[in-house]
This record gives sequence, C-alpha cells and structure tokens, in this order.
Amino acid sequence: MRPRTVVFGTVGLLATAVAVALVVAPAVVGESLVAVLGSVAPTTALLAGSLVVGLCAALAGWLGGRGTDGAASAFDVAGDSPPEAVTATEGRLVAADVDAAIDDAVAGDDAAMDAVTERLTAAAATAHAIGAGVSQEAARRAVRAGTWTDDAVAAALLAPEEPQSLVARLRLWLDPESERRRRIRRTVDAIERVSGGDR
Repeated sequence: MRPRTVVFGTVGLLATAVAVALVVAPAVVGESLVAVLGSVAPTTALLAGSLVVGLCAALAGWLGGRGTDGAASAFDVAGDSPPEAVTATEGRLVAADVDAAIDDAVAGDDAAMDAVTERLTAAAATAHAIGAGVSQEAARRAVRAGTWTDDAVAAALLAPEEPQSLVARLRLWLDPESERRRRIRRTVDAIERVSGGDR
C-alpha cells in the first residue's frame, strides 16, 4: 500500500471520528477538551475541536490531490485508455461496410446506392422466400416486380420498372439526403416485416 494512501486514510478516519463526536456528543467532547486544555470555556474548546477537524480535512484533501512521484493514478490511466479500447480499435465493427455504403448512398454516390439496393434486393428475396414459402427464384421475380411487399416506397426502390410516387420524387428534389435515407429505411422495415420480424 502506498504511503500517501495510508496517511490519507488515517487523517480521514481521525477527522471523521472527531466530527462524529462533535455532532453526537458536543458537551462530552467539550468537557473532555476542557479537562485536557485546562480552564478553557467549553465553546472555545468546541471551536478548537472544529478547527482541528477542518485542518485534518484540508490536509487530507491536499494529500489526496498530490502525487508522490508524478505517476498517473489508475483512474487517469483508465480514462486515457479505457479497457474496451483494447479490442475496439483492433477489430472491425460488424456491418461497418454496410453502414459506410448507406452513408455514401444517402450522400448521393450512385455506385454506393447501387451496392445498397443490390444488398437489399438479395435480402428482400430471401425474406420473401421464407415468409411466403416460395422458391428463391420466385421471390426474386416478386422483388423485381415490386409485389413482394405492400410498402410502395420499398417496392419501388428495388423494382427497376416501378416508379416512386410523385410525393417521393418531390421529396427527393427538395431534400435528397433525407429522402434517400427514408427509402432505405422503409425498405429495411419492409424486409423485416416480410421475414416475420414484427410477429
């Protein structure tokens, strides 16, 4: 155990004991101090005791705040390099590439949007095949035709021949990023519903 910890703990314990004694039995403490200090008024003795407690608290705070050799405490080390950072910086986050592709697609990157719709098309076909109990090929045809879901926005995003509604096209013109994100979100939600995720 470090000397600073021992001193800090001892001073803190003494200060706490004196403070408790002053609160619980001030008359007894005052009489004891009078007996020790001689002919001193009890209020003066209590004031002296309070001063001792204050000095102990100040000393404890000073000792607690300063380092013995300038070394960082365990708390400082954990704050600068948290334990979870050991693996978080080394490994790749799950689906980080998908998130990056979606962000690029929302920002207006056509190649990224093609990659995202390709992934969503595959996911929608699989979900429809499972949810409707049809073959993978029949599910792919349903996705291309836009009949795999009741959500017109999701259907139009994945069906080349299905146009988006006039309102959706107007939204894309006014706020392209929000509209692209809305279309992707609606499609993801539709895939989840078709696969039975909302049951």
